[in-house]
Amino acid sequence: MTQESATPDDHEVVVDELDLAIVNCLQLHPRASWTLLASALDVDPVTVARRWQRLSDAGIAWVSGRAVGQGRAESCLAVVELSCSATETLSIAERVTELPHVLSVEHTTGPRSLTLLVEVRDLAFLSQFLLTSLEGVLATTSYAVTQVYSMGDHWQLHVLDAAQHAVMLGAQPPRLDGLTAAASTPARPYDAVDRRIILLLGEDGRMPVATIAARAGLSESTVRRRLTDLVGNGRVVLRCDIALPDSGWPVISWLWAQADARDIDDVAARLRRMSGIRVCWRISGGPSNLMLALTTHSLHELSVVEARLATEVPEMTIHDRSMVLRSLKRMGRQLDAAGRSVRVVPLDIWADPAGGPILPAGPRTAAATASGRRRRVLLP
Repeated sequence: MTQESATPDDHEVVVDELDLAIVNCLQLHPRASWTLLASALDVDPVTVARRWQRLSDAGIAWVSGRAVGQGRAESCLAVVELSCSATETLSIAERVTELPHVLSVEHTTGPRSLTLLVEVRDLAFLSQFLLTSLEGVLATTSYAVTQVYSMGDHWQLHVLDAAQHAVMLGAQPPRLDGLTAAASTPARPYDAVDRRIILLLGEDGRMPVATIAARAGLSESTVRRRLTDLVGNGRVVLRCDIALPDSGWPVISWLWAQADARDIDDVAARLRRMSGIRVCWRISGGPSNLMLALTTHSLHELSVVEARLATEVPEMTIHDRSMVLRSLKRMGRQLDAAGRSVRVVPLDIWADPAGGPILPAGPRTAAATASGRRRRVLLP
């Protein structure tokens, strides 16, 4: 076991193999102790803690938690594309980044200026969220996510060897992931205590139990019991993120695709097994019924991955593609131009959606999609 000596903080933190291994361990077990990580990586716990603090302070890596309920009455996930005036795009991106229902904000290529991932309590909340004007937005398109096959929650760096991976997996507490939980028996609604805990986990998914208890006005035993229930039953997802440019996977692209409804589950299962597939959703709102996010090492690799998709999943036809130029927000973290976290923007799917204006300014309009083409509908 090795121990790293303390060194002065660098202005520019450079990520090395040990840093990536620590992140990978926390992707598998986000609240694992430093002792467990030290055992898996054969380093001193003090070294692990110091390395993580350095990564966290630099905004390179972070752990967050959020409520999750895909397929349940208490959750509606949607992709919203905004076409914006060129002079207003950055201002609009900064404004929507502040909204508690917006999980992610991306500046993307193609006809859409910004792509948002939004989660609200239900379809009525989503409608209310959309039906308000925002100066500079020229048009919108929205897609409801009807089934989640994989999320960025499940994406891993895959830098651990088999023995290290086994140590981390063996220490994981029993839990359902959000996908399995959504298909299980209906769970009790989130209550006020759950919500207080979840909002604090959104700030820091590794927040100590004692800190959560003090800030939420709860006993430590209540916090432990609720965490076990929420995480163990897939009601809360904890995830470790890393700034993509520092991860070695700096490029994200979105694909819109179509597969026969009879084959779509099999297609999605094969997609999940392919490296580089970060997200796979079934969607409703246009000619495509699948939406994928690819992560690659370079721009050139995109064409290679797309060729693999054509070979390995011939039942799927790609309709459209878009590249992420910059991520401004990811799962409740505002990001700088280098993809590093600069601050927490709390996620709250229960907040009043009236605070989230999206549609074009001017006459009240709603974006609708028919036969894959956007049309504008005058509202009374």
